[in-house]
Amino acid sequence: MPVLNILYVEDNAMLRVTIAEYLSDLGHLPVAVGSAEDALTELHRHRFDVLLSDVSLPGRSGIELVRDAARLQPELVLVLSSGHDLSADAELLGVPVELLPKPFDIDALEDVLDRAAVR
Repeated sequence: MPVLNILYVEDNAMLRVTIAEYLSDLGHLPVAVGSAEDALTELHRHRFDVLLSDVSLPGRSGIELVRDAARLQPELVLVLSSGHDLSADAELLGVPVELLPKPFDIDALEDVLDRAAVR
């Protein structure tokens, strides 16, 4: 699998650190932040291959974030993670987005990244 530059957005600090470490262990280059606002700052500074974001964030939601991210970096693979079923909402986003149900296991995360790597 190619090395992916991944922007990971999760407000739960323990989960954010754990998943970022796992992404690094897989050989990827994660940047982990805790809010949509911090993610937008990173999107203005750096190019990413994948945006993996929780939906429920303080301030701006992950849904708002993916819309903004798609405008800033149109080639970005967008992945939203949520404990709620978002399949109906995904159609309304207006941008192509992968859904990763929470709690997700490592295999599900790797499957999403495998698909992102071939885009």
